[in-house]
Amino acid sequence: MSDDREKLKALLLSEEMAQIEALRKLWSDNQLLSAKISEVLGQAADLTIAKDPSFQKKFSKIDSKSYVKAIKANKEMFIDTLTPIMGPMIRRSVTSAIRRLSSDINRAIELGFSAKALKWRWLAFRTGVPFTEIVFNNTIEYQVQQIFLIDNNTGLLIQHAGHEESLLQDKDAFSAMLTAIQDFVKESVTNEGQSLTAAELGDSLVWLVPGNRANIAVVIKGAPTQRLHNTFIQATENIHIEFHHEIADEKLWNNNPELKVELEKLLLTKTQSDPENEKKKSNFGLWLFLFLLLSLLSWAVWSTYKEHQLHKRITTQLNQTPGFILSDLEHKEDEFIASGLQDPLTDFSHLDEKVTIKGTPFISLDDDIIKLRIEKILDEPNIIVQVKDQMVTLQGAVNKTQAVNQRITFASMLPGISRLTDLSTQYPVLETWESYIQSNPIPNGIEAKKVNDTIHLSGASTQQNFDELINKVKKFGKIDSTAVEVFSINELEQLITKIPMNIINTTALNLQQTGRLDEIALTFKKMLIIRRDAKIQLTAQSDCQGPALISNTNSQSRLSLVQSYLTAKGINNKNITTNIMKCTTDTGQKDHSKIVVKFEVIQ
Repeated sequence: MSDDREKLKALLLSEEMAQIEALRKLWSDNQLLSAKISEVLGQAADLTIAKDPSFQKKFSKIDSKSYVKAIKANKEMFIDTLTPIMGPMIRRSVTSAIRRLSSDINRAIELGFSAKALKWRWLAFRTGVPFTEIVFNNTIEYQVQQIFLIDNNTGLLIQHAGHEESLLQDKDAFSAMLTAIQDFVKESVTNEGQSLTAAELGDSLVWLVPGNRANIAVVIKGAPTQRLHNTFIQATENIHIEFHHEIADEKLWNNNPELKVELEKLLLTKTQSDPENEKKKSNFGLWLFLFLLLSLLSWAVWSTYKEHQLHKRITTQLNQTPGFILSDLEHKEDEFIASGLQDPLTDFSHLDEKVTIKGTPFISLDDDIIKLRIEKILDEPNIIVQVKDQMVTLQGAVNKTQAVNQRITFASMLPGISRLTDLSTQYPVLETWESYIQSNPIPNGIEAKKVNDTIHLSGASTQQNFDELINKVKKFGKIDSTAVEVFSINELEQLITKIPMNIINTTALNLQQTGRLDEIALTFKKMLIIRRDAKIQLTAQSDCQGPALISNTNSQSRLSLVQSYLTAKGINNKNITTNIMKCTTDTGQKDHSKIVVKFEVIQ
């Protein structure tokens, strides 16, 4: 029976028995057990720290006794190790102390003898406010004066830190009072889950920052910022992590130097000239400086580019100028100075900019200059001079007197002329100037008089009539046309019709309207010189707001004003026609831009 039970046991529990045996061997073999534990130790530590962050401190606890023993056993080694470190630390500490002393001395002098300090002392004397209070209000933005770490459950004080001059006499009573006020607010004033977060204490502000096991109460003077509040929230979390056991152990309350030092770090003071504000100012100044510098550089680059383009354009124009060989172009004091070889007949009128020419005289052999030189020598407007590759051809009809032939011969000997071909012909003696005038009337608007060998023209004409007249009368002598005004009919029509005249008043014209009518009258008179049958049509238009009869009557009044003024300026009524765009219905919409008189030139 016993054998059967063992067999049955072996069949049913063989795997479990094998696992138990393996565990027994693993537990008895320290090396094998250590290897297995090392496989999961890291992951187990991470999970434990994630659940309880304070567990991490167990890895960083320092056994001071072991350090003392090590130092006693190896004094020389520790001295050699610390010497390179302690020297710079001592120097830095001394330097920092000297700087603080210098700052304190400067501040004492400033608060003792400066105009600002005297002003504050006078204000303190006049108002009765302590001098230190006035200095605080004018120099300190906020100051954390006291910090209380209070247990959530009992309301007892765990640790306190504060400035000596502002320490409370009974800190425990203060913490108990805050706890009682918080409980009162939770139970009687606010909804469930809410608590007191801030309170005023005289001219100071009390912040209460909640934590898991303890709250932090902060007494602040001045105007704290939201960033400071965030700092205390973060500090509360860090204190609960770093001093978890110290907060839980009542024996360590009010007897923990490390926790007190941590709280003293939070006794912050921010002056009105803190580096943060100075940074903002300096950043603004830096950005302003960079902007001005960038603007200056952009202006310099743009100016240089424009000057380079202008220099390039003038250089191109000078190089293309007949009779001038450019050797140098300088820009001095807003003036371009060009140096080079210059023919006496060189023309610089086509240049876009004013250029001072310092030219060395020479005889240019450019075809354009040779043509100008021959025309100047011949002085015959009827001879057409053509020059190509220094070969000259003369064409036209001219009275070939002995003087003319001599000038042609002299021109053929000029430098740069390889060949001169005279194809000009002798024109027959034509009718006299008087007979020509009788059979060929001068176009309207132009007067022509011949004095000696010169025909003097004056008046006004279109370009086409003027050119035709010049071609016809140039055979009678030289032509002086400086007194002729040449214009275009289309341009005159555009000047008359370009802008309708807005006229609201039906009884009188204003100064602007009469000025416009003066311009129209003068332009139309010029047109009448050429086209005596031309007419100017006046068309009145209204916005048709109101009764149609009144609108049409007003339009007629405006036409009469304009027509009377043009007649007074010398335009005959037979050259003026009028038209009214009559209103038939009341539009009900007032629009002054539609109340106009339009001008149109018709045949």
